[in-house]
Amino acid sequence: MKLYYIVIAVFLFCTLNVNSQEEEKEPKGKISGKVYFNYHIDGTENAEQTSVFELTRVYFGYRYKINEKFTSTILFDAGKNESGSDYTIFIKNAKLDYKAEDWLKLTAGIFGLKQFKEQETFWGYRYLFKSLEDEYKFGPSADVGVMAGIKINDELKVDVMAVNGEGFRNLQDRSGNNRYGINLVYQPVSNLILKAYYDTMKGIDIEDESQNTIVSNIALFAGYTIKDRFRIAAEYSLMKDGVEFNKPSKNKDLHGLSFYSVYNINEKWSVFGRYDDLSSNRLPGDTVDWNFAEDESTIIAGFEFKPTKGVNTSVNYRFTDFDDPENIDESLIFFNLEFYF
Repeated sequence: MKLYYIVIAVFLFCTLNVNSQEEEKEPKGKISGKVYFNYHIDGTENAEQTSVFELTRVYFGYRYKINEKFTSTILFDAGKNESGSDYTIFIKNAKLDYKAEDWLKLTAGIFGLKQFKEQETFWGYRYLFKSLEDEYKFGPSADVGVMAGIKINDELKVDVMAVNGEGFRNLQDRSGNNRYGINLVYQPVSNLILKAYYDTMKGIDIEDESQNTIVSNIALFAGYTIKDRFRIAAEYSLMKDGVEFNKPSKNKDLHGLSFYSVYNINEKWSVFGRYDDLSSNRLPGDTVDWNFAEDESTIIAGFEFKPTKGVNTSVNYRFTDFDDPENIDESLIFFNLEFYF
């Protein structure tokens, strides 16, 4: 089905249901903000920048509940862009949510995607390090388009989306093709979460602009919690025919594995560990994998202290081992701070 048919159907559904389900509750609004700050020491051999203070992310937003059916959200994101500026402001969210039924929510605008949302939430330390798929550009955290969230029952939820596919920082590519995706989250019991995700998008091949190549993503995730004290998770990601989510390249695949676990000592203290591995396939006639220079594994370990609500701190160690022996392995100590309201 063409995207415009989907969009027309969504807006007709909203229009027909609003008149019969209008709520008279008083509107409510809420301002929010979040900052990621760190100081790190680089112990890598021959490192040029041995230590630095960084403000890596600033979010500022406003959420307005119009009535029981409609909620609007605007969120600004200040961070680094590809041109090198550390504090470029982007629109991360500019969306309208419509709760059509208890089992159906419709969203339009710029909104957060579902590709690695559950993984990021379960990991719980976004201010330290991105989730696997975000870090290695398997997909964007937000995009422009429409999405439907469907609650099948208490155990199974499904999200379907149609978006530009370029991410919230970029305009639609010149081919005008869209990304289509589906996300399934299954919780058979309260302490176990299982997830499967798939998306696909046709785009101009970066190696041969005369042809279109379909880049697709598959993500699998499982997370288990024991009495709110201990949680452990594993995820696998595959991007086929792409070097990044918006850069199709025929026959070039990326594989990602991530394992992490957290132990909450008490309400204020926790310890954590994580292992990530990024690998690529080997093209016919080559002697090494196509992404050999960038393929790597990373270990992160540390602890978190929460002095009060709205403030999180952490000391952690990170070691990156590159597959290419010509690359120098990285060793860093981070002191991270997150504060929000």
